[in-house]
Amino acid sequence: MSALPDGGQLATCMPADALPALAHAGGMAPDLPEALVTCRLQEAPAFLSAIADDLDNAASSVLAFRRHAILPGRDAVRLYFGLRRLARLTQDAFQDYWLNHHADYGRRLIPPYSYHQLHTASSETNELAQGTGLAASTLDGVVEVHFPDIEALVRQLSREDVAKGALEDERNFIDHSRSQFWAYREHI
Repeated sequence: MSALPDGGQLATCMPADALPALAHAGGMAPDLPEALVTCRLQEAPAFLSAIADDLDNAASSVLAFRRHAILPGRDAVRLYFGLRRLARLTQDAFQDYWLNHHADYGRRLIPPYSYHQLHTASSETNELAQGTGLAASTLDGVVEVHFPDIEALVRQLSREDVAKGALEDERNFIDHSRSQFWAYREHI
């Protein structure tokens, strides 16, 4: 934590039994990251250098993104949904649909919690990967929703309008079979 830049965020993966079966997640994916670190792009190389001895390079990747704070905020539990687009969509079409259509579901269904869309910036991701020697993430984006506790997360995602309505629209742009969904504990 001491190497984390000012304003950086650290979240660690919650245990395998943290979430019950939810419409979005059938269980914990074997390739979920153990930790998520978020910092400004210009600070990432120095941060990664500072923690290089603690990294498993073969199991680590980097992702540069553009954050869209649909519903701003931050809390103790972070829902992480690492997205991969349907094969028929370009990255631009995927991100456009997500931001300009699907975000309306978040605005209606997520309050009082936060909702952020992290849109992959491919060229910056590739530059960061080359500069750090880590793999470039293959995600097209990441959903972040923050909750005060795991019970609030489960309650919210179990609602009929979330479990059915939002999920139905996600099938227009998300390849669920290649996407990752789990809960992380924020270290605020």
